[in-house]
Amino acid sequence: MSATVLYDTSYGSTRQYAEELARRLGTTAQQLAEAAPAELTAGTGPLIVLSPVHGPSIPAAAFVAKHDLGPRPVAVCAVGMTLIDEARRKDQMAGMLSDRPEVARFYLPGRLAYSTMNRRHRMIMWGIIKALKAKPESARSANDRAMIDSFDRDTDRVDLAELDAVVEWAQV
Repeated sequence: MSATVLYDTSYGSTRQYAEELARRLGTTAQQLAEAAPAELTAGTGPLIVLSPVHGPSIPAAAFVAKHDLGPRPVAVCAVGMTLIDEARRKDQMAGMLSDRPEVARFYLPGRLAYSTMNRRHRMIMWGIIKALKAKPESARSANDRAMIDSFDRDTDRVDLAELDAVVEWAQV
């Protein structure tokens, strides 16, 4: 019963997680865009789909919500810059996967590379940071402060040890 690992990536951290996860599970990672949903229903081993978080969008969760993947166990991993405890507390994927409560949800800390960011994404981030700075200091969360502090700087929070829980889930 072999696991299937699919991923989408923007700045490379999701690919890094997917490749390490696949290595630990004795399989290979495949880009989500190359996955044929019909082939995925034929598998019986765990399916793990990873993608970055783009504001309110998590492509991995959208993919799982949209496709009938059969009876196999499915997990979604969201890789983002929200502080990990905050991401888990908010559990953004719970609403996205409300029709699929059996899907396991994991949050992983990511990487944001302003040095390679396109102009549109940079402008979006600038607007977010401007809005956060407009909040009174006392109203800013730890996550708000972390976003402000890391603005316009390449930030890498990747922690491969966070995959331990995903591996444990896949091996049950």
